[in-house]
Amino acid sequence: MHRNPVRRALKTAAAVAGTCLVLTMVPTTPAAAAGTQPAFPNDFHAWTTYSDFLRGSGDHVLPAFSGDGALTVFPGQTEGDWTSPWYSPKSGFNELVASWQIDTPPGTWAEIGMQARTSTTDSEWYVMGDWAFDTSTITRHSVDGQKDSVGLISTDTFFTRSVPAGGNPKSYRLKVTLHGTRTARPVLRQVAAVAAVTPDTTPTVTSQPIRDTAVELKVPSHSQELHHGEYPSYDGGGEAWCSPTSTSMVLSYWHTGPTSKDVASLPADPVFDANKRVDGMVDWAAIHTFDSVYDGAGNWPFNTAYASSYGLDGSVRIFTSLREAEPWLRRGVPIVVSLHWNNASADPRDHLDGSSITSTDGHLITLVGLTASGDAIVNDPASPTDAAVRHVYQRSQLEYRWLDSTSGVGYLIKPNSIRG
Repeated sequence: MHRNPVRRALKTAAAVAGTCLVLTMVPTTPAAAAGTQPAFPNDFHAWTTYSDFLRGSGDHVLPAFSGDGALTVFPGQTEGDWTSPWYSPKSGFNELVASWQIDTPPGTWAEIGMQARTSTTDSEWYVMGDWAFDTSTITRHSVDGQKDSVGLISTDTFFTRSVPAGGNPKSYRLKVTLHGTRTARPVLRQVAAVAAVTPDTTPTVTSQPIRDTAVELKVPSHSQELHHGEYPSYDGGGEAWCSPTSTSMVLSYWHTGPTSKDVASLPADPVFDANKRVDGMVDWAAIHTFDSVYDGAGNWPFNTAYASSYGLDGSVRIFTSLREAEPWLRRGVPIVVSLHWNNASADPRDHLDGSSITSTDGHLITLVGLTASGDAIVNDPASPTDAAVRHVYQRSQLEYRWLDSTSGVGYLIKPNSIRG
């Protein structure tokens, strides 16, 4: 489950309160290569190579020599930071979320910041997340209550005010502050952001598939429903764990994730005996994506940062149609999709027929393929058993619910060898 999903209502009320997300890079994505035009302006930009980092400014950081572009804290220092140059999406933006890939050995952590610039005003520096893989030094968390005349932060997402000072932002910059110890240093491998000008109304035209042949990736199935009541201090499993369950499916697909030794080291569960644990990989993911301020495991960039800790390239993206997602599926990359629905609603546009649950206020599923006619094949963790996780949803329904709920937000988690 991921926060209040009512994006349209939130965007109207953004002058006083906050909530959900954004996304992707048009010029170099497979979708653009296939000739697809995005339904609304959206942009993904990442700093990840030495030349990228040289364009920014750093203090007490140097190359980590642990991979192309990685930065770490200067020896003898316990803190260092890097600030990107200003970056200007072609059409500006009204929403933005950052993603990052940072190795944080025990005792280390990182803070990710963002500043927006309009035609007249620079915003304050917002905290987009305080991140650590474990919680030996800090509790991993977002920061509530951040707002100024330009915008506000809701958990992991920047939203503009209804009338931002100077209009919608034209550019932004990111800052990463690395906190280490005398013997342990964090390593920054990538920092990125997705920015978009999301529409006030949801497109109602269903996209057409690029190809008329089916594709289905063999993504392992995990059910969140098997975890009801587990670890109450980490939101208690069940519907609260759709995000880490979906992330775990993708890690399993890429043959990585926690080891059996890792799972055996999980803290004692006050409710369930460890010997009766159904799927320790999901428990591990929930604990290592948990946001102590949001009080849940549904923080989007925390999930992609967790996946990236296993050597994968994880980021939050936006797909303005299933047609934009299709090239990734045909390259072998599943996508975790964020949406909500209500099959009891009198409005058929709220429906997702064939789902195992009647309604959800916010949910994540894994898009694993398309039928020959273009319907969506998904692994939906809100299913009673692992065997029941596979569903086929009508293309028109899933596409509308996805865009209406989150403007097409998804986790793109893949090996670094798959570019884009």
